[in-house]
Amino acid sequence: MQNITQALVKWLPTGAGAGVTVHFLLNQQWIQAVISTFLTASSSLWVKFSGEFMKALEAKAEEKGKQAGEWTAKQADDLPNQFIKKFSGFESKYKRLLVDFYCDFETEGFKIGLPVLNLEDVFVPLKVETGNLENIPGAMVSTQHTSQHFENQEIWDFLAAIYKQNIYRRMAVIAPPGYGKTTLLKHLTLTYAKNGHSKYKAPAFLPVLLYLRDIREKITSDNPPNLPELITNHLKNQPAFAELNPQTDWFNQQLKNGKCLVMLDGLDEVADSNERLQVSKWVNQQMATYRQTAFIITSRPYGYSSAPVDEVKVILKVLPFTLEQMKQFINSWYLQTEIRSRAGRNNQVVRAEAETNAADLIDRIINNRAIADMATNPLLVTMIATVHYSGSALPGRRVELYQKICDLLLGTRLNARIKPPLTSEQYKSVLQVLALDLMKRETRTFAPAKVESLIDKELQTIVNITLTSGEFLEQVKDVSGLIVEREQGIFEFAHLSFQEYLAAAEVKELQQEQILIDNFDNSWWAETIRLYAAQSDATNLIQAALQNQTVTSLSLAYDCLKESKKVELQTQRQLENILEAGLTSKDAKIAQIAAQVKLTRRLNNLLRINETQEIDQSYLTWAEYQEFIKDAFGTNTIEQGFLPDDVNNISPTQPVTGISFQAVNRFCAWLSLKSNFDNNLIRYRLPTEAEIKDYPAREEKLLTCWTQENRTDGEGIRVVKDQWPEQYRQLLEHLAAGNWLEADEKTAKMMLKVANREREGFLDIGAIDKFPCSDLRTLDQLWVQYSYGRFGFSVQKLIYEQKGRDWKAMYDALEWSSVNYSSFNTTTGHLPLKSYHLDRDENDLEKKELRNISSLAQRLVNCNL
Repeated sequence: MQNITQALVKWLPTGAGAGVTVHFLLNQQWIQAVISTFLTASSSLWVKFSGEFMKALEAKAEEKGKQAGEWTAKQADDLPNQFIKKFSGFESKYKRLLVDFYCDFETEGFKIGLPVLNLEDVFVPLKVETGNLENIPGAMVSTQHTSQHFENQEIWDFLAAIYKQNIYRRMAVIAPPGYGKTTLLKHLTLTYAKNGHSKYKAPAFLPVLLYLRDIREKITSDNPPNLPELITNHLKNQPAFAELNPQTDWFNQQLKNGKCLVMLDGLDEVADSNERLQVSKWVNQQMATYRQTAFIITSRPYGYSSAPVDEVKVILKVLPFTLEQMKQFINSWYLQTEIRSRAGRNNQVVRAEAETNAADLIDRIINNRAIADMATNPLLVTMIATVHYSGSALPGRRVELYQKICDLLLGTRLNARIKPPLTSEQYKSVLQVLALDLMKRETRTFAPAKVESLIDKELQTIVNITLTSGEFLEQVKDVSGLIVEREQGIFEFAHLSFQEYLAAAEVKELQQEQILIDNFDNSWWAETIRLYAAQSDATNLIQAALQNQTVTSLSLAYDCLKESKKVELQTQRQLENILEAGLTSKDAKIAQIAAQVKLTRRLNNLLRINETQEIDQSYLTWAEYQEFIKDAFGTNTIEQGFLPDDVNNISPTQPVTGISFQAVNRFCAWLSLKSNFDNNLIRYRLPTEAEIKDYPAREEKLLTCWTQENRTDGEGIRVVKDQWPEQYRQLLEHLAAGNWLEADEKTAKMMLKVANREREGFLDIGAIDKFPCSDLRTLDQLWVQYSYGRFGFSVQKLIYEQKGRDWKAMYDALEWSSVNYSSFNTTTGHLPLKSYHLDRDENDLEKKELRNISSLAQRLVNCNL
């Protein structure tokens, strides 16, 4: 039949045409016969055309038929599922039970009598970004600057991306202990169970949350179930889901059709390494089987690196809490805790009490750097809030906080997961010995073999315990999170603060205070000394500092005085006279030491904004600023604008006012260079207007402040510590080395790249007029900083204005007619130069392209450099 149809389509036009032609000839209709003959001849071409035409048409029809058949078959397969869904209401019942089951905010192993809160009332969205295992730290608290940007995404952004790329159907969420991985999955479960996913523009999924530690025995058995069998049996064994009576086939249909989001929590909590590999292999098989299903698996870094899932191509790392996230959590936590503690009453009195307590806790956290670092971890900030709510004062007694956190991690958290052979105090006594040993060796890391005898010796003092050092470390590492495996075979405490606290506790217990006195000028021991002072009489420590009278020792002694449990009155007065009264002392040496101590303490107590930024909360004093003036000018003439006329009548304790923006900018550059940082991308700068608004000063609230935008009428000085963007590293290295030609060329190339003018090789007027002010400011800050205020766009802008905004006069003043890169002492403002795309011939000043000089000079004015 197919061949007959093809023949008819192929020959029918030609046959019909021939018949018509014969008809016209018989009737002597010659013109019509000629036309018919032509048309018949043309139709013969159809014979050739129709063959391939029909083949293509048939192929397309077959393809469409196949698709229609597959769709019909899929609908037929889904009929049982649709029938169950429609008539039994299974899905709605399942979702309702999920809401009931996961609605509580619970911190595993951390239940000390406070009311249970609703998860949705206190949940703070976690920020995540794509990464790899190598750049995800394992410690509970990390001060590593792993992220170079702050507009990070949430898990919902990656789920929404499934619409565009199937790669996001397989994701691993990797983070250190306490970062909220389990809470994140519970949040996803609740949101999907309440059909709230649409506001995130994410696909509609049926959530399935499984804890791998609860199902590992089934997965690692001789005959492991497949995923739908596992889900069904797991639900049947949960009393809360007993009324459902789930059917394996129902979940099988959902998985096959890509209707589910399967969340597998805690690969690292499968403690046995061989079992972990088995679980990983099983997960991989399920992902390969159910291609349309979306999967998320969570783990700590060490757990996933030891048993990765091959099907997973997207790894997301959870970022630490920012300051704003921490504030949001504490405010919500305190409000809900107060409401639940008062039988659900939510009135003005309850809200005011919660607000007052939350503000007090936040204030205490941000004014103590060690605690602020810990408050970047959601688990630890919950512990801090609980300790504060129970009445313990922070941060003056922060040593109590460390003690309670250690007790919780080594006690209730361990008990929630295993049956530990030791009490929390016994675990702690062994860790104290280890911590002091590490402090003596001035290291954070250790290999288990190197400390085996040390730990075994301490374990032998505990009656009726046969625990080995290896077993001890594994328990503390895998379950409590207090010890982490930094890399293969290399361990460390989750945060240096825990090591320092435990070492201080051991020094106190052994009464070996002389160790601390001998190391008082050693910055490695500084925090251990502070924590010891918080538990003991600090008189001897402060006396040692008074004998040395260095900036480092006196600054530390002042910390000890503030935190100490006890200090003799005479010693207190001696130290206070040197530091507080020392700022106004007539003795130049004492005044200088006091000023340097004050500046050192300022920089050590900045408010942490996020991973890479910290801000000063008070205004710089004249005593501190004078250290810059002495260092920058010495006995030379001080430049105009760097000191006010009445400087001799100003108290050293007053905020700095009455100086120029150029002086403020130079101070920031000096501060950046004087500070001894290992990472040369660290810098000090002026805050932005937004930062000033978000983080106001603690005193002198009516004083205006110099900012990056306000460069004309500022008064007080506050600084922000952050990082130079990575793309500026090469320029920074050229400037630091004094390679002025290379730095000038690099600056010009960077400006061309920013303006997207690399191909043209110069900036035209249009590009200059639109050039981002933020990039100009960053380039200017680098030049000003490394030329000690001699070079930079802001220096050129000042000269341009001094010359009445006459760019030809500026050209002459900067001596651009003769380029000089060989001498640092060349004309002030001479560099950078190549960014203006100058022709070096002075006779060419009237050329059209040299208008760029005027345009760029005016852009500096418009950007308020």
